[in-house]
Amino acid sequence: MDPAFQNDFLRDFRKGNAKPALALFGKHPAWNDHMDDFGLATPSLRTCKRLLYLQGMAANAARQQSEAGTVQAYRHFVLWIREREAMLIRMVESEDGRGRGYFPFLAAVHFDSTEAQRSLRLLLPVMRSLLDECRAMHSRDAVAERHRQAQDRIAAELLHLPSGDVGDESCTTEEVFALRGLATHAGFQIRRVAISRYDHAQTFAALLAAWRGSAGERPLLIAHADPDPSLTLAAGEPEKGDFWFLRSS
Repeated sequence: MDPAFQNDFLRDFRKGNAKPALALFGKHPAWNDHMDDFGLATPSLRTCKRLLYLQGMAANAARQQSEAGTVQAYRHFVLWIREREAMLIRMVESEDGRGRGYFPFLAAVHFDSTEAQRSLRLLLPVMRSLLDECRAMHSRDAVAERHRQAQDRIAAELLHLPSGDVGDESCTTEEVFALRGLATHAGFQIRRVAISRYDHAQTFAALLAAWRGSAGERPLLIAHADPDPSLTLAAGEPEKGDFWFLRSS
């Protein structure tokens, strides 16, 4: 058990600095190995990279090379939440300049989720376009500049979220049942639920609100792969082999 994860992950803003932070890392064709990190500005972002990428994706790569059969492409949105803090991650299939794959290219933004649905309506399209644009770039400097622009935009726009009714929804019966199961079991537990809405922002915000109201002190991970008809929900501290669900159909 990692004390840093249990005590500190997604609790950075308790110290008073709630400025959103955007990171880029992973495999990119402009680097001949894993790319330079951009924007790992919070302890939670650094923990995310260590658990999800350095441990989880590495374990997935080793398993993929040792097992026969096809795997699901990395093309996911992942939302990691705990109390009022959240981290939205976008990952896409990628390779380095030597053509070696197995690892994705990722963007992760750590933000205050008090206005969850409004924040997600801004961040989801920004993160999708950011990775697609950066993935097509051939220059390291161009990637760095695009990261800087996206960081500035996110920081500015999250401070001035649009007002008005966003149509909050409650969780479905299946989602409530899955969340209750995750809240009452130790370890890293995984549940799959069918997608009942076409709106990612509504779905993620409904799950966030329900989890915050019941077992919000424990981190919850929500993952969706394009265009999978189901969501994966997971709670607790992951081990390095626990992210294989991102590859399995």
